[in-house]
Amino acid sequence: MKKNNILSSLFGYLAFASGSIWFGAYLARLLATYKMFEETEPILKNFLNSTNLSAVVEVMSPLIILTSIAYLIMIISFTVFLFTSDFKLKQNGWLFIIAAIIYITLPFEAILLMNDYKLIILFINEQFGSEKVIELITDRQYRLSSFPIIQILSYLSVPYLLIFKPFTLKIKDED
Repeated sequence: MKKNNILSSLFGYLAFASGSIWFGAYLARLLATYKMFEETEPILKNFLNSTNLSAVVEVMSPLIILTSIAYLIMIISFTVFLFTSDFKLKQNGWLFIIAAIIYITLPFEAILLMNDYKLIILFINEQFGSEKVIELITDRQYRLSSFPIIQILSYLSVPYLLIFKPFTLKIKDED
């Protein structure tokens, strides 16, 4: 029983750490990407041209790689945590809400991760200035346009749920 608690604690910590890294990198990536485009249209801003665009994309590539890897680690470690922990979703509403947030946003983020995978392949081949990179970044921004904002607001509630643990059932001992 002690080994199971250590294992679940390890995966819980890994899920929390990778989720924190993912969230920070995701915010930085969104802010950097939104600054590349005009406010009303999916057109690059005037100061971005073919000479400096590859440098901007090359600087953003670690954020794209970091968000992809950290998100996958978070999903896997959180899933293992749920299976190895002693927490019951029925008795811990806070954990159920966190799981619902993570797994409801998973399919939408998976769509965006497929786009990121194509970008990472282009980065590995060092094609930072190609038209395909800009097309993929624009497609990611406008495919599920409001989803990143909804996702950020949803994930902002996770620390509150972890700290205060609302919706926890008190189980009375039968002794």
